[in-house]
Amino acid sequence: MKFRKNILVIIITLLILVICARPGSKKMKISVTTMMLRSIVHEIGADKIDINTIVPAGMCPGHFDITAENIMDLSESRVLISHGWETWTGKLLASVDHKPLLSSVGINGNMMVPDNHIIAADNILALLCSLDVSNCDFYIEKHGHYIKMIDSVSREIKMQATRLKGTTVICSELQKEFIKWLELEIVFTYPRTEELTPMILAQAIDLAEKNNIALVIDNLQSGPNTGMAIAEQIGAKHIVLTNFPLKGSYSETLMQNFLTIKQALE
Repeated sequence: MKFRKNILVIIITLLILVICARPGSKKMKISVTTMMLRSIVHEIGADKIDINTIVPAGMCPGHFDITAENIMDLSESRVLISHGWETWTGKLLASVDHKPLLSSVGINGNMMVPDNHIIAADNILALLCSLDVSNCDFYIEKHGHYIKMIDSVSREIKMQATRLKGTTVICSELQKEFIKWLELEIVFTYPRTEELTPMILAQAIDLAEKNNIALVIDNLQSGPNTGMAIAEQIGAKHIVLTNFPLKGSYSETLMQNFLTIKQALE
């Protein structure tokens, strides 16, 4: 009986070793610069990908200090996926001995806008398939489900946003494209906190008072209180939207941004 138990243990051990050693069983490690890119890779790659995100949620990815942990995680990655506008990726890669491939999603616009997001997802699908041909069918299937989910959420938002169409607002420049997608009327846009001057502030307040502004919309990553003074001066409501998922998925963040606007106007 003892001999049979020992044989069983050996067989189970060998099976585990064989399964672990099968080609493609090890997850491919990928680094991404932001939570936005992470959300796409996670949806398409699922349990086939181990994702390392460099910029934490809520932080401005354009002004980010590289850490020793970033360097260590990057050295184990096959590829670093970026938006293309991060000025610090060159410095980051220069500090890594084992340099991964650098790949940009090639999207200049705001990726909270569904059309832009879908193009980025298409490009990431192509990249994953080129890096991991054996799992390409899996990635294609996941990508298809992801696009359908985005289409469903964006249609729901656009339907609800019909009642808000034409509402006059002032917003951060970094929220401009998303606000236009919702078909709100933008009277004035303002820059990041560090670029806001008394002249720009006075111009914003003047236009806001003349155009019956209902809402002042800030961008979390570029300064959540940048437009607060404008809102207080004209007696308008002030809200903060995010250009990157803070937690959960892109589609959840997309809906939450819209609901923040809708609730403020109601």
